Amino acid sequence: MATLTEASVVARNAIKWGGLGFVGITIFWYIGVAALDYYKFLNPPPSPPATVDFNKIPSLNFPESKERPKMSLELPTGRIPAFPDRMRVYYAPTRRSGFADASRAIDTATALGFLFKPDQPTETDYVWTNQDQLGSRLEMNIITGHFKLTRQWQNNPTLATLANFQSDKQVIAETENYLKRVGLMNDDAVGVEKVSYLRNDVGKLVKALSLNDADFIQLDLFRKNIDEIDPASKSKEIKASYPFYRTDPTKGLIRSVISGSKIQSEKIISMDYEYTDIDYTKSGTYPVKTGEEAWDELSKGDGFVTGTGPKTGEIKIRRIFLGYYDSNTNQKYAMPIYVFLGDQGFTAYVSAVREEWITK
Repeated sequence: MATLTEASVVARNAIKWGGLGFVGITIFWYIGVAALDYYKFLNPPPSPPATVDFNKIPSLNFPESKERPKMSLELPTGRIPAFPDRMRVYYAPTRRSGFADASRAIDTATALGFLFKPDQPTETDYVWTNQDQLGSRLEMNIITGHFKLTRQWQNNPTLATLANFQSDKQVIAETENYLKRVGLMNDDAVGVEKVSYLRNDVGKLVKALSLNDADFIQLDLFRKNIDEIDPASKSKEIKASYPFYRTDPTKGLIRSVISGSKIQSEKIISMDYEYTDIDYTKSGTYPVKTGEEAWDELSKGDGFVTGTGPKTGEIKIRRIFLGYYDSNTNQKYAMPIYVFLGDQGFTAYVSAVREEWITK
């Protein structure tokens, strides 16, 4: 029969070796988990195929761009970055002609201060004129809702002397509040603004150096970026952010030129409104080209070179990234593009969706 001393020795040994065994098992478990995670990192499971919810989609309606400079790459890292193998395409419902078009157009014109019956040069184009000092004129396509408002501010030269702009933020807030009041402000056109300063030069508007030198302010409102949220992030961390680029990358969906007048009919002396709808609840993922493939297309003469940069000579392309094309016309889908930015304002686009998913 074991003595009390022998029993205590056995117990201590059992505790010691049992503890060592537990520590050993724990260490091997963590090593095993780490090894499995490293294996998964080196050999990630294949991603599910792109959803291509809309099947084949129409090609982007880029304008023709015949002239372009000689291009070469000079990127920060010396190489074209790696990009995702798929991007979302969003449904952008095209407005169709309907019985409510004229009524909707008249409501918009009334909100903008044009109360009289319009002229109708065509079935889809309406023109309003006010017999006021500034010869206010509103031209609108009643199907798309796009319009151009112009006022001859030169008829009242004192408008160029009323500048009392306190800050860019003030001008942005006042203009966006006005657009909301007249029903022309959409949530996705808030947050990406560009302010330019203008001054009077013998009846013409030219660039001013600063807010203090400005007689008028030009405000461009662009569609805000599409943010891709990391699904694994509890704090909804933004994994990537994709900007929208227009045919003219310097011009917003809504461009207004604003005076310092306190009278609303003299405050906005011009406005180009080219907003188009996007339904962000309807989308699908589509396979996209690699950055190398997009560069190869552009360098061979495909894609679209905007009018903001030089058309001849040589330029260096400094940045390549993915974004979305905001067409001047109803495109039916908001589609991803590769954006190429270079010296002297050079900007070019290449459609990103792979050709097998584009309707020929």
